[in-house]
Amino acid sequence: MFAEIKRLSTHISVYGFTNILSRSLSFVLLPIHTRILESTADYGVAIIIFAFIGFVNVLYLHGIDTAFLRFYLLREKGFTKKNVFSTAMFSISAASIVLSTCIFLYSDHFSRLCFNTSEYSHILKYTSGILFFDSLAIVPFLTLRAEERSFKFMVLKLIIIILTIGFNIYFVVQKGVEGIFIANFLASIAAFALVLPIITAKITLTFSKKVYKELLKFGIPYIIPGFSIISMDLIDRFFIERMLGESAAGIYGAGYKMAMAMAVAVASFRFAWHPFFLSIAENKNAKDIFARVLTYFVTIAGWLYLFITFFIQDIVAIQVPFIGGNLIRQEYWGGMSIVTVVMAAYIFYGIYVNFVVGIYIKKKSLYLAAITGVAASINIVLNFYLIPRFNMMGAAVATVTAYACMALMLALVTRKLFSIQYEYGRLLHVAIIIGTFIFLYVNFFNEYNLLLKFIILGAYPFILLISGFFKPDEKAALRNKFNMMLS
Repeated sequence: MFAEIKRLSTHISVYGFTNILSRSLSFVLLPIHTRILESTADYGVAIIIFAFIGFVNVLYLHGIDTAFLRFYLLREKGFTKKNVFSTAMFSISAASIVLSTCIFLYSDHFSRLCFNTSEYSHILKYTSGILFFDSLAIVPFLTLRAEERSFKFMVLKLIIIILTIGFNIYFVVQKGVEGIFIANFLASIAAFALVLPIITAKITLTFSKKVYKELLKFGIPYIIPGFSIISMDLIDRFFIERMLGESAAGIYGAGYKMAMAMAVAVASFRFAWHPFFLSIAENKNAKDIFARVLTYFVTIAGWLYLFITFFIQDIVAIQVPFIGGNLIRQEYWGGMSIVTVVMAAYIFYGIYVNFVVGIYIKKKSLYLAAITGVAASINIVLNFYLIPRFNMMGAAVATVTAYACMALMLALVTRKLFSIQYEYGRLLHVAIIIGTFIFLYVNFFNEYNLLLKFIILGAYPFILLISGFFKPDEKAALRNKFNMMLS
């Protein structure tokens, strides 16, 4: 069991490094954007357009990305890897050409849809290009994940990250909000150029109708879950923009970005998790491994949650000499109140990702459409009700509630489809300890200095140890690891 989990953790660490680096560089852009742009409303415009990109991207991929990973790895019905790769590329390419052409030609209409004005149609033209080139790069990057070539994945992503940051620094100074999207457009072209050798090496000029039918059959039901999850993650920006204004959307978006530390952890896990669980699905102890992985995920995610909760105010107040002030401009500090709530939502999403094993293995993707559709509906209703009453915090509470409901519903469904004896007692154990730490922090030591916060945070694993959380095999593995480090 530990050998398999070690293999998973190796790939998580590589993907994690890439995602952490990516988001860390994004945090560099956050203070730059918020200082260069003239107002919080300008940043709100960028937040809304990025939300638009997130929604439309689901149509560009139309579930092919999800189906590709499964059929490329398992190769059922005699499909070859090249057939699956080529057919997926042709499908996404055709959709990208059609959709990007529509967005480019009708950018005025999409601008009015997002902002009630055609003022930002020129920016939406750039989004058509961003979406086009990003979509063409999806299948090559999925191939690297499927083949567990995580180091090459990391190197390519690192190059793209550096280019994105460089382009942003240059063009935002020159063009303001428009410069953000010019920079991302150029970075998307560069990303496509970097993966072009993978495309040329694997693609053939054959289009398999049989493969295409199977990809659609498996992937189309994921469109609804895709829209639903994107809705839970992004639709609150549109509600806030309409109910509270573009300035509030900008402040909320800045707070949401600070909560992305947890999203990075979950994404790192998800990137490695799907190919991992598919590769060991036939192992006799696979279910035991899946159960243990969930326990470890919640335990580590809980520690990260405590860290960000303890230090978020210290992070945003850091004095950065080259930008002439705090890391985040004080006009945006009001958005930091949502960070811990949004991070909790991402933990529930990570739990949902764990539970999705049964859906994939049993090919019951229609269940996801129903579950995520209900969760998205809960999110929309709560946004309508809570934002007018509680402003930005209402949107954050709507998000965490929807994700929690989604994870719970999937747990109930997969229990019947692919029964796994998850370690619910240990999960409750972790939850109680995290809840206790949060209670003590809020009521007693939130004003302590950095050193004391680090000491208190460092007590987390020791509290787990002395409270009987670890099993004998885990204690033995930890002792062996410790002895190896000393030898």
